[in-house]
Amino acid sequence: MARAGEGRKERFTGKRSAGAARGLLGLLVAALAAAGPLYAEATWHQVPFPYGVQCVALDSDSSGWAAATVGTNLTGLLRWDGQGWTLTDTFRNKLIYDIAPAGDSAWAVGEQFNFPDGVVLRWDGEHWTQEADPFERTLQAVTFAGPEAGFAGGASPIDHTPAMRRQDGAWSIDTTLETNRTILGMTATYPGKCYAVGDSGSIFRWREGTWTRLRPLTGTALRRVAMESNTEGWAVGDGGIILRCFKDSWAIATSPTTRRLYGLAVAGTSGEVWAVGDSGTIVHCVQDSWVLDPFVPDPPDAPLFAVAFSSGSEGWAFGFAFGGATVALHYTDDTTGVAAPGPGLEPTRRCRPTVFGPGGRVEVRAERDAVVEVRDRAGRLVRRLGRGPRRAAWDGRDDAGAPVPAGCYVVRCGTEATVVVRTR
Repeated sequence: MARAGEGRKERFTGKRSAGAARGLLGLLVAALAAAGPLYAEATWHQVPFPYGVQCVALDSDSSGWAAATVGTNLTGLLRWDGQGWTLTDTFRNKLIYDIAPAGDSAWAVGEQFNFPDGVVLRWDGEHWTQEADPFERTLQAVTFAGPEAGFAGGASPIDHTPAMRRQDGAWSIDTTLETNRTILGMTATYPGKCYAVGDSGSIFRWREGTWTRLRPLTGTALRRVAMESNTEGWAVGDGGIILRCFKDSWAIATSPTTRRLYGLAVAGTSGEVWAVGDSGTIVHCVQDSWVLDPFVPDPPDAPLFAVAFSSGSEGWAFGFAFGGATVALHYTDDTTGVAAPGPGLEPTRRCRPTVFGPGGRVEVRAERDAVVEVRDRAGRLVRRLGRGPRRAAWDGRDDAGAPVPAGCYVVRCGTEATVVVRTR
């Protein structure tokens, strides 16, 4: 099989970006080098990324995969190692819609470009290679509960069997699921159980070797499903629909949005859940209550298609606009990290600021008993936030309540300091 760009690797990392303000960071790094860190609360940070990512999956803070469009009719597979993203392999005329780690391996599924034939790719530890598969239609979802306990699903072919299983080292059509509905999302909680969702609110459960169709609760498409445990989880879809699974019983949950939700992720064992969708929508669930996250990506109207978390404080979300703009968001509480070099450049360690825009705010945790202040790059006092040790929040305004201009600012608590960047 021919592989475009074979042997070529590129690396992209989680540097914070703020347009013109980015150039001011160098002036601040030296001044802050001797100061201890002022720990930031976990939040979203927009970082530069050259590609439009369609799907992402993380299996730890230092391991994960993403698939992106890297050229005309060219798809790339990117690997996350905890420090940055590396482009490992590229494939011509293949679109990848879902990706899943499976022990030391990983799987990706999709379709041939302009031809509705399924594509199955496997990571063998060194390269991604195309696997033979019996599916003759688009594959939209893949999930693994173990190295060889896998499921995949997609468009319903003529015989109305839209699911595959991997067992005994091979993929085969699962004839226990017969439906004319298209499967859009799947999640396996352990080798003996899997949930699948799809168009027209379809929900299917695989258990004890067979699929069962559950009663639909909505007529809108469900695009992703994720489980917190063997019996509890969530599904999201069009119109902002959110479904809650509790002890294997599904119900409609209160949603804070009516925008289509494409991506869904459970944040490790934290009990938090995230979903992303149209117009940069980010929604967040804690203790069964969903709220809109105030972070607004740039551009604000670009849809977010994918989100993945490895823990309560480490995650990624990606999207892109059809006009060419790409969006990459890194969720972290880290304030020191690596820069984001362009293609072909090696990463370097430097200050990584917190980035936020109008209407948002930045939260910090001051650990010293000292006044928490915000100062501009010239050292002038902008805002007093109170006294540590405690959590403090800055909404981008000065002591008079006026919004401050875009640029770099320093939040200080005694000798501790960190950089924050207001984007505009």
